[in-house]
Amino acid sequence: MKKNDRIQALRKAAEAMTRGNFTPDIPTGDDEIGHLGKSLKKLSDYLKKQSERSQSLYRIMVECNLNLHLIDVLNHIYESFQEHLPYDRISLALIESGGTKLKLHWVRAAYDPLELNAGHSISIVDEGLQALLSSDEIRIFDDLSDYLKKFPNSVLAQAITKEGIRACLVCPLVADGKLIGFVFFSNRKKNSYNDTHKDLPLQIASQLSVIIEKTQLYRGIKLNKQLIAQKKSLEQRVTHDALTGLYNRPAIFDILHKQIQRAKRGGFGISVIMIDIDHFKAINDTYGHLAGDAVLSEIADRLTQSARSHEYIGRYGGEEFLAIISPYDKTGAAKAAERFRQAVACKPIQTDQSNIPVTISLGVAASSEQKTTLDADLLLRHADEALYSAKHKGRNRVEIADGIG
Repeated sequence: MKKNDRIQALRKAAEAMTRGNFTPDIPTGDDEIGHLGKSLKKLSDYLKKQSERSQSLYRIMVECNLNLHLIDVLNHIYESFQEHLPYDRISLALIESGGTKLKLHWVRAAYDPLELNAGHSISIVDEGLQALLSSDEIRIFDDLSDYLKKFPNSVLAQAITKEGIRACLVCPLVADGKLIGFVFFSNRKKNSYNDTHKDLPLQIASQLSVIIEKTQLYRGIKLNKQLIAQKKSLEQRVTHDALTGLYNRPAIFDILHKQIQRAKRGGFGISVIMIDIDHFKAINDTYGHLAGDAVLSEIADRLTQSARSHEYIGRYGGEEFLAIISPYDKTGAAKAAERFRQAVACKPIQTDQSNIPVTISLGVAASSEQKTTLDADLLLRHADEALYSAKHKGRNRVEIADGIG
């Protein structure tokens, strides 16, 4: 590949990453451009991992706020974060019996046997437990054999060290300003945790506190129309973008993966459309960010009104949107994209300051019923490349990706 072509490929890869596509084609090599490519690939891998972590946290948030199935959420946590946090055991314990006991409600580990199983209770006056209760901040224990030496009479310290646990990250659960229990992330290796590991458990603990608090709130209460309405309102806030009312990024990704599975089962195709507002930065610079927000909101309304019942539209990020349509072949997807383009370009958008003419560019990627082509990353990458082509061919147009079945 020529030098200019490699530089162009790196630039396209960087632009793709800003749109959330972390699997672009990145040329590497042993010269300066090649080393830059290697660095960019490392960055892409890191960002993809962070995106996957955010997606898992999003699913926990949905489960916590909507379904209220605590065991399902805890199992999802155990299965989802092993690449982001070193643990071979997670347990949940709650303060009960009028604040006199700490009871283990759930435990899951990668080994047997367990000394501390679900249902096990420890008196609140246990000296090792008292050390935890003295602070409502996240705590890291690098070597639990030292913890046992410090509290030799602690039933808690004796049990965890007997089980072989050597390091522990203890995250408090707080509801309505009150300590209600702990989440324990444990490892049989010493010095497994450091300060960089604190952020994720804190986010997990905050969501678990929500579901525990709601479970207590709803216990013994019959769900009536008011509670159902509140649940729907909460679902809207969790899954939709506050400004545009469209599906937010995690939600539209979730829909994409579900639609792909549905397409695979049904043996039909699926299409995605990447949508970008033309010259949006100029709109913000010329008319101000309030006008820019009004443009985003109106475009979202026009896209929604022109969409069919089987077409899903979400805010991909910034001034970009993602549409998922299935079942649709390449021809049908192109017609849908043109329908979206016309809906936006048909008339200027009226704001408090003036009427602003706005257009969009669209990139279409369609996959046939061939299962090998039904891959989210592949579809998004091809749609992103088609969008890139549409922007460089003059904008306000639809381009269709090649190379997908």
